[in-house]
Amino acid sequence: MDLDKLKTAWQQETPDQIVTKEKLTEMTDVNKHPVLRRIKAKLVIEAVAITVMLLVFYDIFDGHLKPVYATIVLVLGALFYLSSNLYSYFTLKHPVSSGNVLSSLQYFLIQLQRARAFSLTSVVLFSTALWVFFTSSISLDAKHVFFLAGMGLITLIFLYLSSRTWSHWISRIKQAINIVEE
Repeated sequence: MDLDKLKTAWQQETPDQIVTKEKLTEMTDVNKHPVLRRIKAKLVIEAVAITVMLLVFYDIFDGHLKPVYATIVLVLGALFYLSSNLYSYFTLKHPVSSGNVLSSLQYFLIQLQRARAFSLTSVVLFSTALWVFFTSSISLDAKHVFFLAGMGLITLIFLYLSSRTWSHWISRIKQAINIVEE
């Protein structure tokens, strides 16, 4: 659309079609974005589940029979996983860093790549912490090996899905950068 057509279309707008400043502010509010809401809900659910697990692991999972190192590894793995989720959430919540669109997108891309690495690493470390905790005081037989293989498969599936989601977000930011650079 050339500039004259754009000016004509702008001048022909009726007052009920014009977006007010308040409506525009509401539309661009990052906190109201549906993806961010889903991520926040996921964060809260995971935080509650991991907190409950950490509060009851001593009784339900026989934490008192496990070696101290297994308990420490489990707690540190859970804390690292939760901190990774928080970092990712706040990275996505604050995408704009400056007035310049291109530099803001480039900075956001770096932040997303860092959050992806942190997130995927935390999944691996938390899964390893769970393996260490649950295998620290048992003798491995065929049943336990099968169970560990299942845990490994679930971890790999989760890693794949998470990596795919991060890659999608990162590719969209790269596309936006390419469009702005043109």
